[in-house]
Amino acid sequence: RNTQLGRAAKLLLLAIIAALISAQWKHEAVPFTAFGVILILTVIKSRWVVVYFMGLRDLRPRLSMALVGWSAFFAVAAGTKALLATYGS
Repeated sequence: RNTQLGRAAKLLLLAIIAALISAQWKHEAVPFTAFGVILILTVIKSRWVVVYFMGLRDLRPRLSMALVGWSAFFAVAAGTKALLATYGS
C-alpha cells in the first residue's frame, strides 16, 4: 500500500521527468510530441494532487472530477494552441 511519502516521491519524479524533457531544447521550440508528453504528465500530476493530497476521492468525487477536468481542459487548450501555431497557416 502506498504511503503519503511514496505518493509525494512519485509526484516529484513526474515533475522531474517533465522538467528534463523540456530542458532538452534550451533555445528552441519544444517539439509537439514532447509538449504533448509534458501536458499528459501535468494532467496526471494534477489528478494525483486532487485525489491523494487534497483527499477529494471519497469525500467529494464530483469536485475531484471537476478539478481534474479543469486541468485537462487547459492541457487540451494549450495543445490545440501549439498545434495551430505549428501547423496552422
